[in-house]
Amino acid sequence: MVSKRVLICGLMIVVAGLASASSADAGIFGRCCPKPCCEPPPPVETTLYVCHPCTGCKVPVTVCVPACCATEAPAVCSRRALIGKELTTFSYCCGFEVKVRWDHCGKPVVHTRG
Repeated sequence: MVSKRVLICGLMIVVAGLASASSADAGIFGRCCPKPCCEPPPPVETTLYVCHPCTGCKVPVTVCVPACCATEAPAVCSRRALIGKELTTFSYCCGFEVKVRWDHCGKPVVHTRG
């Protein structure tokens, strides 16, 4: 015959196992797993002004940049590309980069990296 003490110990082990299996976040004694870090904020829409290669006028170009870069002023570099089209690069300290090229119709084409 099984003693009361063995039966109670066995029952406690089963209950403890069920308690830990019922919640993925809580362990046997109700301790929670650490929560993951928050996700970064979504990108922010901003307007960059690019000089049009034919007219010389500043043209507004709307781009999305990471929220951490939105408040800083980018470094701007303009040069002629291979086929004579203008290429303007906006480089942010956070490592994000926006390149604006001009298509054959005179419209800006935006490429981002970072």
